[in-house]
Amino acid sequence: MIRIHFDLLWTIIADTLYHQFAKDLRGFDKCRAQTIFNRFVNIPGRIEYDGKGFTVKIRKRATTPILLGVKKLNREIQVPWLRNKPLRIIWTA
Repeated sequence: MIRIHFDLLWTIIADTLYHQFAKDLRGFDKCRAQTIFNRFVNIPGRIEYDGKGFTVKIRKRATTPILLGVKKLNREIQVPWLRNKPLRIIWTA
């Protein structure tokens, strides 16, 4: 019984996070979580760590202009659970 409730809890948390992310995506605020995952989350990339911070390199796709419109993704992000090390996203060809 506890396992069922735990699975339900994580499903609700994930759905809420996708919904919050979709609010920042112009034209995708009414989409389902699966659509957001397929178009914006499940994309190839590379993570590099130089000892000072993290760089995420993501290849440009058709939906890149929408992601570039999200102000939060266009600046360095301080990640609390990584000792406040900076994370930045770079779009590659």
